[in-house]
Parts: sequence; structure tokens; C-alpha cells
Amino acid sequence: MKLDTIELKPILKIKELVPYLKSKNIKFEIMSEKEAEEYLRKNNNYYNITAYKNNFSKYPSPAGKYEGLYQDLDFAYLKDLAIIDYRVRLLFFKITIDIEHYLKIRILNLIDNIDLEDGYRIVNMYLEKDFYNEENPRKIHNSIFKKVGSDNYNKIFSDYYVDKDKKLENIPIWEFLEIITFGDLVRFYEFFIKEYKIEKEMTNVYILREIVKLRNAVAHNNCLLSDLNKKDNHNKPEFRIVNYLIDSGVRRDFRSNKLKNSRIRQMTYALYMFNEIVTSEGIKENVTKEINELFLERIIRHKEYYINNKLLITTYIYFKKIIDKNYNKNDKNSLT
Repeated sequence: MKLDTIELKPILKIKELVPYLKSKNIKFEIMSEKEAEEYLRKNNNYYNITAYKNNFSKYPSPAGKYEGLYQDLDFAYLKDLAIIDYRVRLLFFKITIDIEHYLKIRILNLIDNIDLEDGYRIVNMYLEKDFYNEENPRKIHNSIFKKVGSDNYNKIFSDYYVDKDKKLENIPIWEFLEIITFGDLVRFYEFFIKEYKIEKEMTNVYILREIVKLRNAVAHNNCLLSDLNKKDNHNKPEFRIVNYLIDSGVRRDFRSNKLKNSRIRQMTYALYMFNEIVTSEGIKENVTKEINELFLERIIRHKEYYINNKLLITTYIYFKKIIDKNYNKNDKNSLT
């Protein structure tokens, strides 16, 4: 199809959005139409806030004039989910950057126990492989070169002669780890453990790959809770995650259903890996406090909104089981 034959959707003005949402049977009983317009004008955009409507049911066929319209959805529910999603993104941004930081520490500790390794050898091997990679040559090199001149990396690059036409070499691992992305860090970690045959670390790689996707989503401020019913990941979950969920009291059919959703899987993997890799008790205590405040207080502040929403209730119960077992605060609050 040619681009000029595609019928473009007209852009709706804010004053036109409320009537459009009402035509989909989205109500304005808790929050008035005027308040909704003001919220859209000052606090959120139409695309972001209406993304959460995918978590609500529509009238099935046949339903007469209501067919295809939302059954139980007030604009206030969308606003509440947008706020919750914002808080969830902040939480998982913190969790993922902590995982990234402590992965670097884990690699350095592993290096420290390898007699053959001086902190340069493995980096030189990795950079050589990258420079001569036939499928995707110089991927890491190009990523690093983009950071040359950045104020954040001036101190590191001032110690090296950087020629974009030549292979980088002799960057010590403690500096190399600071100038690569989280995704490249996980790829380097995989290369490192394969080179030194540290097989027990390999499961971490599979889990970390999913966490990288989550980190990218929160870093770009993408909605996390907009498509919780989507079944877009049918890969077999890692056995350590399965055992983690069994230990958390999540039954087989329940975990199988929830882990088919990519976002739920990514957040599950991050909650697991955080406690596995972070060694600071202070950081663990602070994150545990934030998790409990979010799940046991903010998320259920308006639990009456979701009393008829099986998807949101079961998703909450799923994470609540994980939190009760692994992020220990004995509070009996619940969405149900």
C-alpha cells in the first residue's frame, strides 16, 4: 500500500476527546468531564492515559447497541492506573540500575579469582571479537565512540588515544564496565563466563536479558501496565524463576498464565534478580520499603475501582505473593 493512499486518523482536540471517550462507554461519574479535560491538558496525554483501557472488558457479542463498548470503565480508573504506572516505573528504574551496578561488582569479583586474568585480557578479547565481527562489526566500538567527548566520560577517555578507525585496546575492565550500556554489559558478561567456563552463571544471562528490556522501557518512560492481558511471550521460563514462584506460593496455572505477558515476566525477573545480586543490606531495605508502600498502600488506595476487573485483581495477587515472601513486610492489606 502506498503511503499516500493510507487514510490518516484526524487529530482530536482536547475538547473533542471526552465526547469520543463517552462514545466508547467510558464514564465520567467519579471524575467530571471538565476535570478530565483539565487533567489531559495539564498532566497527561491522551495516548498514555487511554492505553490502560486495554485492561478492561468490552461487552461481548451479541450486546445490541453496547457491543464492542466498555463494560465498567470510568475515566477516573484510567487516571489512577496512569499514576500507579508512573510509580511502578520509578520503582523498577531504581531496581534495574541497582541490578546493573551490582552485576559490575559481580564480574569484578569473579575476575579477582581468575589467575589468568589481569583485567585487560578479557576486555581486549571482547573488543577484538567486536571489531572483526562479520555480522555486526564494531557495535561496541561505535557505542563507545558516541560517548567520547561526553562530560561523564572525559576522565576515562583522557587516558586513551581514541582513533575511530582503529581497534580499542588495553582499557581496564573496571573502566570498560562503566562506559558500556546495560545491554552490552550483559553480552560481555555472557562472553566472559563462556570464556572462563563459569557455567553456573549462565542462567543469570537469560534472566538479565529480560531485565534489560524492562530497563529500556522505564528509561524511555514507556507504559508498563497498559497491556497486562497480552500473551506475547511463550518461551519457557527459567527454572530458577519457576522455583522462585513455587516458593512464593504461586500455583502452576497462575504463573504460567502471567509469565506469558512480557511485562509481567520482566518485572518478575527483576524482583528475583534484585535480591540475588544486590549485596547491600541498606539498599535492599530501602527498596523493600518502597515496594511495600507502593503495593500495600498506593495501588490499593482506590481498590473499589477494580472490584469487577479479574485481570487487574489477579495481577495484583500474583505480585503480592512474590512481595509477601521475598520483600518481607507482614501487612494483611489486599485488593480482594
